[in-house]
Amino acid sequence: MFCPNCGTAEQKENSYCRNCGEFLPVLNKKTLPAFGGNTPEEQIRTNLFLNLLSATVSLILAVSLYWTFGWKSDVLPIIFIVAAFLLAMCGWQFSTFIIGLKLRKNFNQRKGETEKDAFPEATKNISSANTRELLNEADLTDVVPASVTENTTKHLAEKINRKLS
Repeated sequence: MFCPNCGTAEQKENSYCRNCGEFLPVLNKKTLPAFGGNTPEEQIRTNLFLNLLSATVSLILAVSLYWTFGWKSDVLPIIFIVAAFLLAMCGWQFSTFIIGLKLRKNFNQRKGETEKDAFPEATKNISSANTRELLNEADLTDVVPASVTENTTKHLAEKINRKLS
């Protein structure tokens, strides 16, 4: 596949371009999209929504259990254990939501950067130049043959023919 941003060939779908870093979605209509969408942005947005939704539902259920059964004296301890588990689940989902927000922020920042901005130490000494300006012309006067045994059979055949004659 070709990158729609820079045109680099031989790219894999559902990955990032090796040249410009653009996300390359799956263009085959027969495949189902990943849970949450085709692009990483859609997947992050869906995960953020599901984390916030499950944290909210867990908190509402825990508060309703404490509100309903917290005032009674003959309540089984399992009710409080379930409510505590729901509160722990709410805390976990909320912390995952915060981490997802940071991930989305970092993802959007990195998407805006170019490769030159991301690795300034690697590209500071590289300047645009023509290859002919950088390299000397090739000196072909002392070229070594590709193989030491090249043309040896021809020389042996000549020696044999001389001995036979």
